[in-house]
Amino acid sequence: METSWFVVVNPRAGGGKSIVDWPKISRILNKYDIRYTHAFTEFKYHAVELTVNAVSKGYRNIIAVGGDGTLNEVINGIFIQKEVSPSEITIGVIGVGTGNDWFRMYDLPHNYEDSIKAIKNNRVFKQDVGLVEFYESGVRHKRYFVNAAGVGFDAEVALRTNRLKDLGKRGALLYILSLIKALIRYRTTRINVKLGRNHIQDKVFSITIGICRYNGAGMMQVPFALSDDGLFDVTIIKRISKLNVLANIHRLYNGTILKHSRVVGLRGSDIEIMSVPNVNLEVDGESVGETPLKFSILRQAISVIVSDSFVQPEVPQEKVSKHITTIEQ
Repeated sequence: METSWFVVVNPRAGGGKSIVDWPKISRILNKYDIRYTHAFTEFKYHAVELTVNAVSKGYRNIIAVGGDGTLNEVINGIFIQKEVSPSEITIGVIGVGTGNDWFRMYDLPHNYEDSIKAIKNNRVFKQDVGLVEFYESGVRHKRYFVNAAGVGFDAEVALRTNRLKDLGKRGALLYILSLIKALIRYRTTRINVKLGRNHIQDKVFSITIGICRYNGAGMMQVPFALSDDGLFDVTIIKRISKLNVLANIHRLYNGTILKHSRVVGLRGSDIEIMSVPNVNLEVDGESVGETPLKFSILRQAISVIVSDSFVQPEVPQEKVSKHITTIEQ
């Protein structure tokens, strides 16, 4: 089964678009002579279980059909299975979800034909994988991620967005609607961030810990992130007024957020975050738990299919240094 693909299909992705479009996706897979077996997820975290079982049966190539959340579950299945090293497994993605932020990093097409062409062409890129330890109901858990994690306001928005998705709501404005509703109620929290020997203790609005550059349905809160350098890019937005947030939303989308006077940019491989009271965490857009948190990174730990046109963005070091402090670990 070394050359066959196991396809994990999330039928709820894109508000049910995935299940409606599956016959079309299947036909295109057959058109390009991609040998595969598929399974539909039936409940939360089912993609984790399906992936573990697929690897145990000998599959070394996995396709996720869905969005960022589906991809995250597949990644976690790959890293908790014990059959082989995760580095021996290749992941392809056919995007059907709402945010699809991970796709943006790799210039992946959103139409099925071109997505499957990319899988057929099999251009592989080794990217970093994040690991976060967190708490839920007082119990410590861990979760792997490949795009970004958010703490504080980011996580509050994700929580509201996911609740709306659970109610069947979909659309491009879903994240913005959740952002505005969260902004009305959210309060900043005193948070302690530790990177190596450096500490930041302050009233904090939100923190983004990024491997890739995009989150929140197209926002660029970590605009200089490189997905294979073995480092997290960290953007900390300190206490800020709600009017100031609204006035600077455009900076979140155009990648200039680090120019704001209340924003700090850092880069490092090991991060600890504590707060009183506890604040929420999201990883790859999924709400998972709360502080205290401990982040670590696995460099170039997974092989992903990227588009033929993808080139790892290069940013002049002087520009990065102007906005980001790299922390020695």
